[in-house]
Amino acid sequence: MMDALSPGATARLLGIAPTTLRSWDRRYGVGPRERSPGGHRRYSPTDVARLRELCRLVGEGMPAAEAARQVLTARTAAPPMLPEPRSEVRAAALGTASPTLQGLTRAAMRMDSDLVESLLQKAVARYGTVLAWEDLAMPLLYGMGRKWEETQRHIEVEHLLSWCVSSVLRRVPGPTPLSGGRDRPVVLACVPHEMHSLPVEALAAALREAGLAHRVLGPCTPTEATVRAVRRVGPRAVVLWCHTSSAHDSETLVTTARSTVSAPERTALYTAGPGWREAGSSLRFADGHLGSLSEAVSVLSAVRD
Repeated sequence: MMDALSPGATARLLGIAPTTLRSWDRRYGVGPRERSPGGHRRYSPTDVARLRELCRLVGEGMPAAEAARQVLTARTAAPPMLPEPRSEVRAAALGTASPTLQGLTRAAMRMDSDLVESLLQKAVARYGTVLAWEDLAMPLLYGMGRKWEETQRHIEVEHLLSWCVSSVLRRVPGPTPLSGGRDRPVVLACVPHEMHSLPVEALAAALREAGLAHRVLGPCTPTEATVRAVRRVGPRAVVLWCHTSSAHDSETLVTTARSTVSAPERTALYTAGPGWREAGSSLRFADGHLGSLSEAVSVLSAVRD
């Protein structure tokens, strides 16, 4: 059983600032019900559980005052404030100002990985992998990356986010039964120097959701490993991901692109990622460049065996 905690220890446990803790106590009455013999505030396990619920509701986009009223009256927690989906294919339901994105940002800054994964998983279930990736995960990861570049802070938040996004993507279910036993798959691989493989995981999840067979080779895939996989599997398409490149990488990228298409069966080759733009000459060996997750799913769905 957890002992009563000081305000500082409680704030660290919840991932919020001590000033926020004091503000919630002063403004909304969500505070400790115990005092130490010396008169200092002490948070019991019940107090901490109530505050954790308040953090969750605020993280999901509920105004703090309303969340506090809900916590104090012990009402059933409200569902996440996800906007209603629209009829358009690209419903801008998860824009940069959405409560869900704001809640994700707050939860990530508190390093509340459970809430980050919960919000992302609910968004994927409601809107699908493509929208959740392009309108939630990507803006959030990009924003954290920019924040680190500008301030050299919060790199730990970016790493936590990457892990949470990866965990959610790996859990995206596919239809039953899968078509993978009948169709030639799509092979997804990174170029030899590329460690940034999260977009490949997003594409794999989107293809799985669409019921399209695929094989993932992961980050830093040697060219010879990609070629062997293509010859063994006989895929209908290969996607080579490259996030970053420099002048000395161009020859490797060209070699990878040339070698990959030497399959016994006709295999379409697609490049993806901004690194290919920098190595422009290698693009001529591909059937096309996939500029977004939505485009990739559309193009790969249309590739025939």
